[in-house]
Amino acid sequence: MDAPLDVLLACKSEDQAVRICLKIALNQFGRDQQTVALICGWKSDSCLSEIASPRHGRKMPKTKREWFARATGCNLLSQFIAYQEAKANNGGTPTERQQTEIAAAACLSAWKNAA
Repeated sequence: MDAPLDVLLACKSEDQAVRICLKIALNQFGRDQQTVALICGWKSDSCLSEIASPRHGRKMPKTKREWFARATGCNLLSQFIAYQEAKANNGGTPTERQQTEIAAAACLSAWKNAA
């Protein structure tokens, strides 16, 4: 499920996005960090702990992002990465089209959940 636009824009780092997703997984599905790590294919949660820590600077491997979204029920990490890439490719600001796509996806997701 996509995160609302205000959550995406308030997110300041990949590790923060990971921590938010982990909190959602715990609250929504009762999945702790160890369980999420196992679903993602790790044997322990140490890699995930490093990714969630602002001190380590470790990034989520591209190959694990989809599994992480499925395990946590939240696409915030992928949304954050896409938003940051859009900013980087456009001199620090996403294009109006990219902003529109992000906003529309957030609205549609929120409306789907309200129905």
